[in-house]
Amino acid sequence: MPTQYKALLIELLEYPRKRILQSMEVTHCPHAVFFNDSDEQCLTCHQGMECIWMNQNDELVAVNEKSIAELKQQLLIAVDFVDSSLSPHHLSRRQCQCDNCVWLRKVQATLDQ
Repeated sequence: MPTQYKALLIELLEYPRKRILQSMEVTHCPHAVFFNDSDEQCLTCHQGMECIWMNQNDELVAVNEKSIAELKQQLLIAVDFVDSSLSPHHLSRRQCQCDNCVWLRKVQATLDQ
């Protein structure tokens, strides 16, 4: 069961990756969305948190080597990002069938297991 659960957590990271990348303005990024903690431009960039999250959870990162606790923590950060991007008409999320709300419910159900 832990292996299946971990695989589900990893699968759930796919949706926020797409959402975060879509929201980022990367055309002027000198590091091609690779956060550099020694670069002043990265440290003051308004997309710093998204960039850090992407660098920790990108498809190129070995997320399968992370612990279940680490994966849950990264999902909670992604939940905050997706939740904060919802407009006010999502107040009734239980009935909303948009991709964001469906993903949020799926994550909640998975984390509650």
